[in-house]
Amino acid sequence: MKTILVPTDLSPLTVNALAVTVTLARPMGANIILLHSVAYPMPMPAYAEAFSSTVDYTMNTYADIEQDARDTLNQLANNPAYADVTIRPVLLTNGHGVVDNVTDQPADLIVMASEGASGLNEWLVGSNAEAIVRYAHCPVLVIKKPVPHFQPRNIVCAIDVDERLNTMHPYPFQLGEQGLNQFLYVMTPTDNRDPAGIRDWVDAFALRKGISRFSFVIRPAKTVPEGIINHAREVGADLIVLYTHGHTGLRHLLTGSVAEDVVNHADVPVLIMRA
Repeated sequence: MKTILVPTDLSPLTVNALAVTVTLARPMGANIILLHSVAYPMPMPAYAEAFSSTVDYTMNTYADIEQDARDTLNQLANNPAYADVTIRPVLLTNGHGVVDNVTDQPADLIVMASEGASGLNEWLVGSNAEAIVRYAHCPVLVIKKPVPHFQPRNIVCAIDVDERLNTMHPYPFQLGEQGLNQFLYVMTPTDNRDPAGIRDWVDAFALRKGISRFSFVIRPAKTVPEGIINHAREVGADLIVLYTHGHTGLRHLLTGSVAEDVVNHADVPVLIMRA
C-alpha cells in the first residue's frame, strides 16, 4: 500500500480518520493525501442592478472560504504527532463535489470518518461515506468514532454465496494476527437457500483462501444489515468487513446496498472491499 486518501469536510471528525490512517501508514511507509473539496455558496442577487456588486462580493467570499480551508488542512497535516509520516494536503476548487473528487483520485485505500445518516435524511441524501462506498475504485475504511489504537483483532466478515468472492482480494492492511477467521451469513425470511449448502460453500471458500481455522455463523434476521450490525455488537467486534458490487442506478434505488446501510448504522469501523 503506497497511497491512502483521507477525504475531509474539515469537521472535528477528521481527526478520527487521520489518526487511524497514520497508524496504518507508518509501518508501510505509505503517503497520505488529505483532501478537501470546497463547497461554494450560491450567490443570490436581489435585483439585476445588484449583479456586479454581488459578483465582487462572491469572489471575495470564495477567496476567504478557500484560504480558511487551506489553513485548516495545513493545521491538520502539520500535527507534530504525525511528523514521521508524509501527509500532503490537497485543496480542490473545481466545484465537482466531494464524491467525484474523491473517487477520481488514485489511491490504494480510502479512510474516512462518518456519523452516518438516518431517517428521512438517509432516504433523501444519504451520507458522503455511503456515496463514496458506492463509487470507490479501491477499499474504503469508514471510522465511526475515535479509535485510540487501530489494531483490529475481533473481525467479523459478512459474506454472501457469490462466486465473485472467490477471486483474490488483497486486503490493504493486516486483518488481525490470524487474518479473517470469523464469517457470518445473514438469512432473511425470503432467503430460500439451504443452510447445509451455504456451509459447504463457505468451507470451500475458506479452503481456497488458505484459511484452515475459522468460525461460521448463519444468523436469521429481518434484513441483512440488521443481522450484521446486531451480530457484530453481540460478539464485541472491532471491525466489520464487507464486500460490495457498488450498485448504481435503478437497481440501487430498488434494492439498496447492504454495505451502505451497515456503514450508516454500525458502531465500529467498517472495511468495504470491492467484489
